[in-house]
Amino acid sequence: MLAAVYAGSLAAETRYDIDLADAASGLLHIEMETRCEAGGCELQMPVWNATYQVRDFVQFVEDFRVSDHANHIVSTRKLIPSRWRVNTVDPGLVRVRYDVRANRPGPFGAYAGKDYVSLNLAQVLVYPVSRRRAPFSLRFRNEPRGWRTALALESHGGRFRAASYDELIDTPVLLGDFDDTKFTYSGRPIRIVAHGGRGSYDIAELADKARTIVETASAIMDDVPFPSYLFVYHFNEGPGGGMEYRNGTSIQIPPSCTACDPKSLTAHEFFHAWNVKRIRPQSLEPIDFTQPNSTPSLWFAEGVTSAYAQYILLKGGLTGESRFLDHFAKLITRYERTPAGRLQSVEEASVEAWLERYPDYRRPDRSVSYYLSGEIVGHLLDLTIRHYSGNRRSLDDVMRALNEQYAKRGRYYEAEAIERLASNAAGRDLSTEFDEWIRTPGPFEWDRYLEYAGYRLEMKLREKVDLGLSLRRAANDRAEVASVEPGGLAARAGFLPGDQLLALDSEPLRVPAKKVADLLGRSSGPFTVEVKRESGRRSLAVKPLMGDTIVYRIVDARAVSPLQRAVRRGWLKRTVIEDAVGAAPSARAR
Repeated sequence: MLAAVYAGSLAAETRYDIDLADAASGLLHIEMETRCEAGGCELQMPVWNATYQVRDFVQFVEDFRVSDHANHIVSTRKLIPSRWRVNTVDPGLVRVRYDVRANRPGPFGAYAGKDYVSLNLAQVLVYPVSRRRAPFSLRFRNEPRGWRTALALESHGGRFRAASYDELIDTPVLLGDFDDTKFTYSGRPIRIVAHGGRGSYDIAELADKARTIVETASAIMDDVPFPSYLFVYHFNEGPGGGMEYRNGTSIQIPPSCTACDPKSLTAHEFFHAWNVKRIRPQSLEPIDFTQPNSTPSLWFAEGVTSAYAQYILLKGGLTGESRFLDHFAKLITRYERTPAGRLQSVEEASVEAWLERYPDYRRPDRSVSYYLSGEIVGHLLDLTIRHYSGNRRSLDDVMRALNEQYAKRGRYYEAEAIERLASNAAGRDLSTEFDEWIRTPGPFEWDRYLEYAGYRLEMKLREKVDLGLSLRRAANDRAEVASVEPGGLAARAGFLPGDQLLALDSEPLRVPAKKVADLLGRSSGPFTVEVKRESGRRSLAVKPLMGDTIVYRIVDARAVSPLQRAVRRGWLKRTVIEDAVGAAPSARAR
């Protein structure tokens, strides 16, 4: 009986083979076996995954062909660019073969080369539409000698298996000759793999920091939701960043990026094991791989996750209190320098995330990052809950409630749940605060909320080069000119909107756009910038003029009450107290 059930499950399984024979040239050979119903079936290549942008992965598919169990060609018809109709008369097995150009390194792409293969599987695997919820399996063939494999999936019978297509693609994938170590936490194996320029990382140090982050985040959430976890680190040049999966993450740190922080990225991506992967907004379910999935909750899914990255580092002793306050002050400075903060609400920034592929949308006078504004709101919300509850409750209580009431019950939260649970934690209605923070464009009342912890905002003027241009992040992660002020320094030097900045005084610029702006702003003498535009590369000479720019610092208030000290201690130490010093009056009145 058990053998019959197992045989039946295999018959229902869609099976992929990924052939790496030509990986060194960037080409993957894909074969899929699946079953078509009588009258045919449809096959779909996702149009998006990993980032909230439609990227049409079908553009990398070549030589697509379908045959039956006897290897006879089966006719297909393209319905839309990313979907095929397979024309079968009788039900039965079909084999789909195609090639994928995997030339997009980094955590958000698919890359195959002579040294390693790194995949986001949704970008290379076509799926049968009617069988998406049925079992799937995957194996790799013709791996170069000495290569090993890292996936966050269990392997049985030489194949990686999953209960559905969505589960199969929800894993980082790395094949190559990489460094590998592991530890155990709460009975769960935690694996850390890393590759890239030798000397650009220390895997023992990566594992030590990862252990602290895993222990601290799990303690905050009072939960260990994964059976195992996989950290994949790429230390290669190219776009940096991280991509979360249900039981793993893929993180890229360019060795030349001295400002990139593996700890912060690791904490952010690991906290996604709760927020996004299990604590999910209803507006993102069910996932539709054929079109944008808009949600008003990205500020919480991504921005509040960034806030928790800082809280994990604080509680775990991986950053200090003064560094944390400096980080928050820099967030405020960035927000105040973004004119769109006065025009676009945090909720609108979340809904419009899908427009980030367009250069005009990324102008600082058109949009504000939901990562930036969402992290700010996360800190303000934590301060507010601590203030009104007399530091008896915090944002941690909201996260744990979402986990208990939604994630662990297999439910997705509605947008209103965050406000409701935050109000419960604060002991008062926070609809006025949510109107201000989420549904209305800025500015924020900084001093009002900082005062809850006995702080205030101090403004300073700093001498800085006034270039007369604004930068944005290009699709390839380089700094790109968004706008040029007529008659300004950049205009006189010959900068044009759309120019990508490649080098400063012959030194490659591989840091994020905001870091490039800081580097240019600190240049007090003449310098040259190499740019790339449609007509080719040009070297532009700049003779700077110094001007004043505003920066913000968080400093002590002139007088600090016992309640403010309790809130400050709780905020920075990540604790609450059982017997509060005294809640805010409106909380006690309730």
